[in-house]
Amino acid sequence: MKPKQSPHRNRQHDLFRSELAQIIDLRHSLVKLSQTVDWDRLDELFGSTFCPDQGRPAISTRLMVSLHYLKYMHNLSDEDVVHG
Repeated sequence: MKPKQSPHRNRQHDLFRSELAQIIDLRHSLVKLSQTVDWDRLDELFGSTFCPDQGRPAISTRLMVSLHYLKYMHNLSDEDVVHG
């Protein structure tokens, strides 16, 4: 079977796709906060509480921590933070 073409060779598909770093303000306080958090360590700590073979697959630690932070910061309900 032929090897897949490297994504770096054929960048034409990305012509109209913007990178997130070009859309958001990298000086925003939440962006700075996200860069200071040790996400791998949180994955390790929270991941130890999950059973690997039972139940629904887990949502990423980063998403869950971020949603809880926004909920607390803006005094939102669970529904509001997800739909906001």
